[in-house]
Parts: sequence; C-alpha cells; structure tokens
Amino acid sequence: MNESTDVHRKQSLDQLSALEKFTEKGIDFLDNFNRFVRERQKIEMDYAAQLKRLVKSYSPKRKDEEEYKIYSSLRTFKGVLQEVGSIANQHELVAENMVQSVFNEVVKLRQELKKERMDHLHEAKQEDAHMEKSRRKLDSCKSQYRSAHEAWLQAKILFEKADSDDNRTKAEVERAKSTMEQKDQFREKQKNEYILQLKNTNEDQQEHYSSKLPTIFNKLQAMEERRITCLGKYYETYADCHKKVLPVITQCLDDIQVKHGQAVTPAEDSQALITKFETGNQPPKDLPMMDLDEPGGRGQTQAPEKDNVSIGSQNGANSLPGRGKAPKNKKGVFGTIFSSKKGSRRWERGRLSGLWASEEAKDFSHLPPNQQKQKLQGKIDEIQGKIDQEVKQKEALLKMRDVYTANNSLGDPNSLNKQLETIGKKIDLLRLELNTYQEFKDKADGKGGTPSQKSSPTRSSGPPANVPNSPSKERPPSSPLSPLEHEDSFIDDDDFDEDEGTAADPKPVGTCTAMYEFNSDDPNLLNMVEGEVLDVIEKDSGDGWTRVRRSDNSEGYVPTSYVNHL
Repeated sequence: MNESTDVHRKQSLDQLSALEKFTEKGIDFLDNFNRFVRERQKIEMDYAAQLKRLVKSYSPKRKDEEEYKIYSSLRTFKGVLQEVGSIANQHELVAENMVQSVFNEVVKLRQELKKERMDHLHEAKQEDAHMEKSRRKLDSCKSQYRSAHEAWLQAKILFEKADSDDNRTKAEVERAKSTMEQKDQFREKQKNEYILQLKNTNEDQQEHYSSKLPTIFNKLQAMEERRITCLGKYYETYADCHKKVLPVITQCLDDIQVKHGQAVTPAEDSQALITKFETGNQPPKDLPMMDLDEPGGRGQTQAPEKDNVSIGSQNGANSLPGRGKAPKNKKGVFGTIFSSKKGSRRWERGRLSGLWASEEAKDFSHLPPNQQKQKLQGKIDEIQGKIDQEVKQKEALLKMRDVYTANNSLGDPNSLNKQLETIGKKIDLLRLELNTYQEFKDKADGKGGTPSQKSSPTRSSGPPANVPNSPSKERPPSSPLSPLEHEDSFIDDDDFDEDEGTAADPKPVGTCTAMYEFNSDDPNLLNMVEGEVLDVIEKDSGDGWTRVRRSDNSEGYVPTSYVNHL
C-alpha cells in the first residue's frame, strides 16, 4: 500500500475519532443542562410549597373568621395571604412549564441526536471498511500480477537457452517456447485484472475522500449545529417560563400594596370595635343619698329604682315568641348563670328537650341588645343566602325537566322529581328556620308578635310529619308539606300564664281555590278538599304558608303551593 494513502487514511480516522468524541460530549452536555433544569424546577416547587404552608399557617382559624370580616386590618391581611397564595401558584406554574417546555424537550432531543450520531458514525465506519476492502483487493491483484510476470520471465529465459543450445532437440525447444507463451498469456491476464482493480480502487478512493467522507462529516456538523441551536432556544424558553408569570406576580404585589395596604382604615376598625361591643344599655341612675338623720332609718338607704335594662332581650327575660308572658318559675339571666350544678343540669335537659330552652339558645339572648341584633341579622342573612342557593338549583332542575319533557330522548323528566322533592324539603326547613330567627329579630327590635303569628305553623312546630298525597293530582315536589323530621317538644302550658288576649277577626285580603286535598291533625292548620273556595286572611310572607278562612269562620294555615289565588 502506498505510504501517502496510509497517511490520508490515518488522518481521516483521526478526524472521525475527534468528531465522535466531540459529539458525545455535546450529548452529555444536554444531560448536564437537563439536571440543571430539574434542580431549578425542584427549587420552584419547594418555594411554592413553603409559601402555601406559610399561607395556611397564618390563615384565620374558624373561631377568628368573624373578626377577619369586620376589621379592615385583618380583612386586608387575609387578602394579602390570598395574593401570596396566588404567587405560590405562579411558581408552581413556572416549575410545570420548565418540565413540559424544557426538560421533556431536551430528553426528546437527546434521544434523537444519540440515534442520529450512531447512524452517522456507523455509516462512516462502513465506508472506511469498504475502502479498506478495495485496497486489499488491489494489493492481491498486484501480487498475482507480479508473480505471473516473474514466472513469464523465467520461462522466457529457459526458452532462450534451449533455442541457443544446439544439443537440444527441436521438440524440447518447441516445448520451452509453448511454456513461455502460456506464462505470457497468464501474465497478461493478471496484468489486466490488476489494471482494472487499480482503476476501481482509485475511483473508490476518490469518492471516499471527496464525497462520502465529507458528506458524513457534514451530517455530523449539521447534527451538532442543530443541538447548539436547540440549546439556545431552550435557554430562551427557560427564561420565558419565568417571564410569563412576572406580570401576574407583579399584579399580586401591586394588589398587596394598593388594594390591601391602602384599604386599611383605622376609623373603620375603631367603629367596628365599638359596634361589636356596644351594649345599648342605659347608664345607671344617680346613687341615692344615705340619710342618717332620718328618724327610724338609721343605716338604711333608699332602694334605687330598677333600670329598665335587659341583658338577654329588650322585651323582657326569656319570653317565648308568640306568648304573652315568660314561664312562671323563671330565675332570669343571672339566675341561670349562677345557679347550682343541679339546676344547670336541669337547664341543660330542658335545653335539649324543650322548645323554650332551644329558642333561648338560638336567640342570642345572653348578649347585650345591640350585639344580639347583629347576631340575629347575620343569621338571617346566612339562612336567606342558603334559600337563594336552593331556589336557583330548583329553578335549574325545573328547566331541565321542561327540556326532558319536550324531548324524551334527552332523559326522563320523572327522574328529577326526587331531587326536586329533596330541594323542596330543604327550602321548607330553611324557611321555617328563617321565620324563627326573624321573630327573634322582631322581638329584639321591640316589635313583638301578633295574635296571628301565635297560630302560624312556621312559628310553632312546623308542618305535619306526614301529609297524604292528593288522590287526583300529584303533589308538587316543592311543597312545604314534604315530610320533616321534627321533634314536637314544648313546655307544658302550665308553665305559662293563660291570659292571652283575643284579637278581632281580620278582614279577607282575597280568595283562593284548593288545587289539592290537604289533611292534618295540627290545630294550627286547616283541612281542605280539592276545589274548595277559601278567603285569604294573610298572604304568604315567604315561608310557604297562607292563612285562610272558611265560610264557617274556621281558619288556619295551608300550604301556598296547594292553593290557586283568584
């Protein structure tokens, strides 16, 4: 083999080896960058988790929620915590985007480059093996040609000796000549094969160094440039993952500074504190003078008049809504607080089993008047919100039932009746509770109760537990007469004074027709039959009941959904 050819082959192999190492190092750098992204993502996730733990740690407890609603400094701090929670969410988003847009893409690129590199290097090794095979074949043809030429030269020398030797016979000369000619033909054949192989080898060598090997090098170069280009894009994406959330984080910080920081109003907090602890009690009257010169009154003082102050309620202590007077053997608020353990246990049993005790616990009568009103109003607003929510849900189900009725392929309209009935029960219970607290509020405001309110079912035991279905029509699912689990617990009538006044019969405000039959054993409710015409004495005030009167002057409450107003 030519020495120059060996040098070129060695140089090409060295270049290929250098490219192989460099591309391998580049792919390893992708792994290194991916480890960096993974650790950076972990830092973001840990920071977000720490922020969320911080928010949870300083969020108001259940017992402090009311204060966080009324004081601006606490309310705005709750807003600050919410903004910090939003910032934590943005850091989680940064970590998520880093994984999806950078880490996963780098892993995918690494796999593609690794396979592409292996293919290019394999192709280069195949081309080098093909070139080496061509050179070896050329060396073989060259060696055979040399051997044939040497054999021909030797045969020629023998023929010339035989031809010049007179002692040789003509047959021996002819035989030497024939051998020389055969050797010459074989030499020519080997020469032609050598020439042909030399041409092929030169062509292969020219193509190898001028075309194939540079092509492979160009492919490796393009692969490496693509790797570097992708790395640059990944750097941009990495930065963009953080830049995308910066406006949101900036907005959160601006809200903390402006929306919450500047919303702290000391005057509002002071007024809220005053409102919360304002009792509404009148200042005590002047202390009387102790006159020691009074005959027969030495050491005695004139008893001051009792202030008209009620700790529990403005209308007197512990009176039942709708009743004229409080229980006979009452002790008052202080009597309850400072009673003996035995009395306390008796009060607890009464609170659990008697209506008076349960109402005493509900009407916040243990608070001063102003605080009692605030508590009651808050409870009314809370219950009204629940009613509005249930009514919206009921309206949505009714619309769905109308759709099912219009197109049965979408669903069975009767399948919604059970849900409507359940919602109707919830609404009825909430309305009963709303009326109870409204009575407490009216009583605290000094409005008192009317004679008609005493017999209202929503102000006593509520609708009956079992109401028969109408034999002719289906009962509306939203009727307030849905079965209610209610414990009929009342204080015996002996515990009250029986001097309830009687009021004149109110005039009718309209008429109505019974759409369904209604029967009940409750004396406050009025039984009716389908089609019966009744006078409306008191319209439904939102609790689901209407007060009606028959022609025989018997009156009571009936479900509003069971009658049709004329």
